[in-house]
Amino acid sequence: MKAYFMDLEFLCDADFAYEEDIIAICLLSEDDSYELTRLVRPYDDAFEISEYCTTLTGITRADLELQPVFSDVYEEMINNTSDDDILYVWGNVDLEAIYKASIEIVGELEFNIVDFQEEFMKYCGISFRPGLKKVYEILTDDMEIKHHDVRNDTLMLRTIYHHFMADKKAVMRRVKGRMK
Repeated sequence: MKAYFMDLEFLCDADFAYEEDIIAICLLSEDDSYELTRLVRPYDDAFEISEYCTTLTGITRADLELQPVFSDVYEEMINNTSDDDILYVWGNVDLEAIYKASIEIVGELEFNIVDFQEEFMKYCGISFRPGLKKVYEILTDDMEIKHHDVRNDTLMLRTIYHHFMADKKAVMRRVKGRMK
């Protein structure tokens, strides 16, 4: 069994993220033996990327026009993971999006997916969903990493996971002490 960390980016505007329109994916193994980082073209050829989305993610329509659609990238994911591997995501948006995409593509969920944000909240006794970048900054004091970059977000998730697994109580104390 291997642990993988995954982040997705979606078409979005200032008010909403369109989870059915995945535009980027990053999947990293815990041990750095595998990485899949891809831009993804939406299925609808008439897709538009809002200025807000480009500002947030750095992704433009031109970046996506010649990219594979998600079902092609999904096939690569399946070929490089096994049934007993665990994919960790930060938050229910990515979890629900990959669940829906898997159901649409093959009719079932083919991954063991864990919302690590939920596990983190339960252990730390936090009643709200803390932001990925905020928790990362608290644990690393790195304020420079760019958020909403699919690879950076995946690296932040993996780093939080490593800190948490190394010393859960220390992480809980640090996060609760600095997150008000």
